[in-house]
Amino acid sequence: MTHDPLGAVRSLVWIQLPSGFFKYSGLVAMAAGVGLAVWISSTDPRGLARRMAIAYVGRLDTDLKSMFKPARGEQIAWLQICGALALAALYGFINQGALLVASGLTLILPPLLIKRALYKRRAELDNQANSFALALANALKTTASIGDALWVTVSVSTNPVKEELETMLKQVRVGSTMEEALLAMSLRAQSPALDVLVSALLIGRQTGGDLPRILEGTSTSLREIKRLEEMTEKVTYTAKQSYGISAALAIATAWALPYFMPGFLDPLRDTAKGQLVAALCLLAMLTSAFMAYQFTRSDI
Repeated sequence: MTHDPLGAVRSLVWIQLPSGFFKYSGLVAMAAGVGLAVWISSTDPRGLARRMAIAYVGRLDTDLKSMFKPARGEQIAWLQICGALALAALYGFINQGALLVASGLTLILPPLLIKRALYKRRAELDNQANSFALALANALKTTASIGDALWVTVSVSTNPVKEELETMLKQVRVGSTMEEALLAMSLRAQSPALDVLVSALLIGRQTGGDLPRILEGTSTSLREIKRLEEMTEKVTYTAKQSYGISAALAIATAWALPYFMPGFLDPLRDTAKGQLVAALCLLAMLTSAFMAYQFTRSDI
């Protein structure tokens, strides 16, 4: 019988190692490798990770500034990264699928919530454009100066229109012309109704027209457009609801048939012709979903 001292040492080390040693050491090594690759790419000014991070932070800062909020895109990005990595590392020890879902949501939800808040603000601007035009028209009836009329309008306006007007008037105060400040406000707000109002104001000012009368007509047009949009949204909402119910019934039927009628859908799964028919049915359903989306769009 031969004596193998190295084998004895290996057996001793193997016995003393914890049961999950190789699993956790592999997770740690993988995390360290990914972190090292990201760090190398982020420290290179022309690295892919660095360029993507700068673009992402820039988009967050732009959206936040458009809502007159502090530009904290970098802090939000770091919190996303740290939160996602912490949840992913915790998954290696707890092994709960919900942690991976939460990790993914940490990366996806913040920019979506910021975009949702931005779209909501633009919708509020569209809703307030009519009252803003009417208030400005009434103010211009008492003074010939557009600047003075805008200051009067600010005092009777509410956010977010008030924020946009105050910023525009501050730009005029520091040296910008009225035209430049109005165009900057239109570009910053990204509101179709406010764009119409700014265009009417600039054209009327440059052509020497009756601004109060022009603004009153613009206010009437915006109010009518808003009424048509609401009517269109009601009609399209009903159509979307009907299609959603039809699609849900079709999916529920396909899911329930194998339980109530075993083997009924086996030819669609096991034969080449059945797979072709199933693929064509799926293609038809996707095409109908796309067409329903196109037909129910409420753009005016």
